[in-house]
Amino acid sequence: MIDLWRGNANAWECDELGHLNVRFYLAKAWEAVEALSEAIHMRAAFQPGATATLIAREIEIRFIAEVRPGAPLTIQGVVTGVDEAGLTAVLVIGHAALGCTAATVRLRLEHADPVRGRPFAWSARTRALIETLVDAAPSESAPRSLSTSPPARDASLARADALGLQEIGRGRINAQDADRFGRMRAEFTLGKVSNSVVHFQDAFPGQWEAHRGGGALDVASVLLETRIIMRRWPQAGEGYVIRSGLAGASRHVRHLVHWVCEPVSGEALWTLEGVAGTLDLQARRLQADDADTLAALQARMVTGLTV
Repeated sequence: MIDLWRGNANAWECDELGHLNVRFYLAKAWEAVEALSEAIHMRAAFQPGATATLIAREIEIRFIAEVRPGAPLTIQGVVTGVDEAGLTAVLVIGHAALGCTAATVRLRLEHADPVRGRPFAWSARTRALIETLVDAAPSESAPRSLSTSPPARDASLARADALGLQEIGRGRINAQDADRFGRMRAEFTLGKVSNSVVHFQDAFPGQWEAHRGGGALDVASVLLETRIIMRRWPQAGEGYVIRSGLAGASRHVRHLVHWVCEPVSGEALWTLEGVAGTLDLQARRLQADDADTLAALQARMVTGLTV
């Protein structure tokens, strides 16, 4: 493990639930990815004029310990595998003062042309260097409840219509959402969904009813694990629509699938699986569902829905 980042959870990065919003875990993790590029001698990978960069194709995150405003954080990382034109890395976001892990992030990164995003082979020298950094992934980074199924081949707006997936979000990739190459920054794969999940009535009917009542929330949805599959990185100026379904439910967790699509062509831009629970905002503990709530959730499940 090598040190890649050190900072804190700023108050403005924390949301209405009183903890670090999921978007900012990934924003900090991406700074660590850029530092990792320097460790493998790709010092200009994210600078103007770069001839090669790293592009994420799949991301898995486990949220392990809550991060409250002001918490000091660190990120360490390790390369867990390398092949002809890519690598796999695991990042550990740590509570520096508490001495425990806040989250882990696993990324499949491609060595790619910065403009077109096409992967190409490492040089022999760079690959040899990366291989000296390869080590085992920390055991805590292994997924607990995420699906290991291959990504859905038919993710699209047309298929979402056929499955009756709920529209929970719609918006644009803004100029400030884009990276140095004009592509949407990695953090917004979570940020765009996080901003819209409050509309997901099928998965969180109790939370929706609480908002309808206009009072303070006692419980709220929280993400425990997520798997993100990048189909195509959108550019600044493009639109998106999010269609979502409940793929599974038990007393403690709900399995959510979000398809984020381009609204005109209907093509999938990225798809996301989430394992979520409900957090008691006073006790700061996960809350189990009662039998009636569970039955209502299971009645809304979409059979065969995958990321």
